[in-house]
Amino acid sequence: MILAGWALHLLGDAERYRWAAICELDLPAQPRPPLSGPLLASVAALARSRSSWRLVAYFAVLVPWSLATLFGIVLVCGAPLALVLLPTYYTQLLYGEASLGLVTVGDLGTALLVSAVTLLLWATLAPLVVRGLLAADMLLARTVLALPRDVTLAQRVEYLTESRARVVDAAEAERRRIERDLHDGAQQRLVAMAMTLGRARSRLKGSGQDAVLELVDEARASAQEAITELRNLTRGLHPPVLTDRGLDAALSAVAARLPIPVDVDVDVDPRPSTTVEGIAYFVVTEALTNVAKHARAQQAWVRIRRCGDRLALTIGDDGVGGAKAPPGGGLAGLADRVSGVDGRLCITSPPGGPTLIEVDMQCV
Repeated sequence: MILAGWALHLLGDAERYRWAAICELDLPAQPRPPLSGPLLASVAALARSRSSWRLVAYFAVLVPWSLATLFGIVLVCGAPLALVLLPTYYTQLLYGEASLGLVTVGDLGTALLVSAVTLLLWATLAPLVVRGLLAADMLLARTVLALPRDVTLAQRVEYLTESRARVVDAAEAERRRIERDLHDGAQQRLVAMAMTLGRARSRLKGSGQDAVLELVDEARASAQEAITELRNLTRGLHPPVLTDRGLDAALSAVAARLPIPVDVDVDVDPRPSTTVEGIAYFVVTEALTNVAKHARAQQAWVRIRRCGDRLALTIGDDGVGGAKAPPGGGLAGLADRVSGVDGRLCITSPPGGPTLIEVDMQCV
């Protein structure tokens, strides 16, 4: 039975190649049941396989239909050919003539007329008959040999999920590249410029050029502010501590910089992928920034748990509440970011507080 199953699927592959070569009809391969394990398990898998039963049904219909098609082709080609060649042999028939229903062919002129009419009808109708038979064959292949709609949709969903994951991973990788470029490029040049301005100030000090010294001080202060802003920007993109030590250490560092106390409780063992960690870090950082700016809260808390292949985040505060996620707003942007990894974001923020932001996303 196992050999019969292998032969059945090989015949199915041969049929797909035939249709692809003859009619450029692309029929995806049927999923094959596992036939390389224990005998009973393989037999059971073969018996439960929808694709195997569809192939059985296909060939059960194809064999008699092929015989009928062959008979039809022979009839379409053979009968007209006999009439087209009638002028060459009608004299050899019984009584030297041929009876065609209402027409009796007993002379060359009638035979040529019958041959010409037959040839004309044959050239007109034969292609239509052959195309009709071919269309019936293709309908059988598309109906039975092709993948069921639910399997096709499942494969499409799987492909789109993988494609979306690749896009999200690429975006996160690009974000980390920008962070490295800012840290190793622009930030280092600003630091060098600030040091140069410091040396210039030291040389100008006591020279009596107070106006120039004041301009140097302003430029140095601006450079220091730019360095601080750039450090905050790169830290928000993807801080090195997140890669090195994970969410707990990275979010604890974020909480320590906020003007209100934040309780951070993270339990994500094993660690999720870099992409998921980056999104979780971004969501928590943005949410805590909003708390510090708008909530007028006395304290906030962050809870992160991993349950199987899901990551659950809860960010809360005891502020004034009333947080919403209008289209185009910051919280809506967080929801869009989370949806990129099959996640959902829910906001509970009644007037007067507390505010809870709950996130559940795929942890891969």
